[in-house]
Amino acid sequence: MTPTRPVLLLVKFVKAASRAFDIQLSDETEKSILAEQKKISRQLIPFFTSPRRGANYSGVFLTGDRPSWILSTDKGGVRIIPSGYSVVHAFTACSIWESKGDFLLYSEEVR
Repeated sequence: MTPTRPVLLLVKFVKAASRAFDIQLSDETEKSILAEQKKISRQLIPFFTSPRRGANYSGVFLTGDRPSWILSTDKGGVRIIPSGYSVVHAFTACSIWESKGDFLLYSEEVR
């Protein structure tokens, strides 16, 4: 005789992407031999923006080598989006131009 279960267990499996990022702590005492050599630090910088009514975005920007947006909307899940630059040294949300969807970043690449 096969056993029967009196309760049905509803389980939903979801495929999730994952990515590992190398984060190093900044060491202010470390000095480089060459003055021109810049240390590329990786930082997670949180932000929140609402560029238009009904659209809210929050997340973090990962600076350094291979920078990425780790983005969440109020209507969707978390997404990881490459920034398109090879190195970003600094990042901040900005509202200088009366827009809440602008950001400033520092990179040595010319576009």
